[in-house]
Amino acid sequence: MLDPSAQLRLRARLLEFLKFRVLASQEAFFEPWQQGDGHDAERFRQWLAGLWPEAIVLADGDLLAVLDQARTLYVN
Repeated sequence: MLDPSAQLRLRARLLEFLKFRVLASQEAFFEPWQQGDGHDAERFRQWLAGLWPEAIVLADGDLLAVLDQARTLYVN
């Protein structure tokens, strides 16, 4: 388990990692993880494992919160 400050830093770094991917793809970026009325944290975690495995230590709630924040900040 991460200490709170490490968790916040990792979430911020993940958000930065997602920034240009979301900007380039807009809503299409989020489609692979759509599930009903939300996102599928496990599928997002699998995608991250191949690109930036450091982030997979975050809890599902943290991963989904970063996805929501990326959508809010970077989708036009």
